[in-house]
Amino acid sequence: MPCLRLRGCLPLAAAIETIASHIQSQVAGAPSCADLVRIEIEVDSTDIVRWLAAQSAGDRFYFRSREGSLIVAGVGRAICFAACDEVALSAFCVQPLPAHCAEPLFLYSNFFDAEAFGKHAPEWTGFDRASITLPIIEVRRTTKTILAVHFWGDGSSALEALEQCEAPVEHLTLPRGLRLSSDGDPVRWADGIDAALGAIATGSIEKVVLARTRGYSAIESIDPCAVLGALMQEEPAAFHFMVEQVAGRAFVGASPERLFRRTAESVQSEAVAGTCGRGPDSASDDRLAGRLLTSDKNRREHEIVIRHVESVLAPMVTKLTCGESPTVMRLRHVQHLMTAATGELAATTNDAAILAALHPTPAVCGWPVDASREFIRQHERTCRGLYGGVVGVMSASASDYSVAIRSALIVGTEMTAYSGAGIVRGSDGDAEWLETERKLSSFDALIVRASNESHSRAIATSNSERAGDRLALPRLVVGS
Repeated sequence: MPCLRLRGCLPLAAAIETIASHIQSQVAGAPSCADLVRIEIEVDSTDIVRWLAAQSAGDRFYFRSREGSLIVAGVGRAICFAACDEVALSAFCVQPLPAHCAEPLFLYSNFFDAEAFGKHAPEWTGFDRASITLPIIEVRRTTKTILAVHFWGDGSSALEALEQCEAPVEHLTLPRGLRLSSDGDPVRWADGIDAALGAIATGSIEKVVLARTRGYSAIESIDPCAVLGALMQEEPAAFHFMVEQVAGRAFVGASPERLFRRTAESVQSEAVAGTCGRGPDSASDDRLAGRLLTSDKNRREHEIVIRHVESVLAPMVTKLTCGESPTVMRLRHVQHLMTAATGELAATTNDAAILAALHPTPAVCGWPVDASREFIRQHERTCRGLYGGVVGVMSASASDYSVAIRSALIVGTEMTAYSGAGIVRGSDGDAEWLETERKLSSFDALIVRASNESHSRAIATSNSERAGDRLALPRLVVGS
């Protein structure tokens, strides 16, 4: 892929004009370009979520790594694959790049269970079961912020996308009247737990992850970027993502869990399983974490996941290193057991092979995977879609994929949040229900945020109106 890095660092609006001018000059009087071309330039620091919110809905993507070392937003589709095709991707990724050019970054999303998607999942209409996309317009931040445009042919699609680019919105605003509209059925949940424990007792499965939903509604359309921004404040130490492939429908989340990260020739994965709540202070947090570390049920649930990660990665690496015992990952509303695994990849191993073997992990599905997935198909009424799937980014030299949990599907004025719990021998239905409640806390908190925002706007409007009344002084009339 030919790549051109323009000199300088410009304000975003000026950078858009500069790149559009270069595209026009490059294609003027020349035959249509057969190669895909990338033009990029450094831009001033920009609030990427507010920029994305200003762009037309329909094909928008956002991904932020858990560490915050990479933030990328994309608009439009320059190239899109329906599967992780390493041969096709290599045609765009492996060519040598000019000095200072950033690598093309492909945006990845994949359903939890593509085979379960069908006529009984109308809420996921418009979403690809698997998608790898190179956006037309990309804004990426690492140590610097880069604006990039990808185009081929006569460049008309890129020029049109640039012309439609809008400046970042001033504020991200949650919808008015956001409220809880529906919830999971505790009775059906208990029946699912009983069925799972029965299957575990017979030995057909060792663990299965059951999921439930909670519905929210508003009196106006829900802006997915506003939800994303609020989740980033609620849970800053997480992966943040948004996948929108059709206007009016978007999938957003703030996940604590990494599926794997590849950098050069190394791979890093992790097991995140076993959960407890947070306490009112650090001493209480420490006591809860201590109980979590010594909980037989949670340690067994965690051991199943790390055992799977090890078994998958071991044949793919020359050396695999795993933590001797789990540590505690502390989030705003919950704490998790976490064990990291790292290794040096064999030369023939690629992302497609790792994705196919590693996902879904027992942390979101169960063990054995095939039997657990079939149990989920039989016992869950709703299609998970992207919930429990994979959202991430990939390039020739690096990739990072999150497990798409702590997430929600937004359709117009409705939002459906998903939550799950791992069921093993000794699980208690009431305790597992409480665990899913804690995991939904970040979405419940949006109701309070939306109410506070509406109240603040009402006060600001009232103050503005009173100020206007004071300025509109009555006319003095002399005589009769």
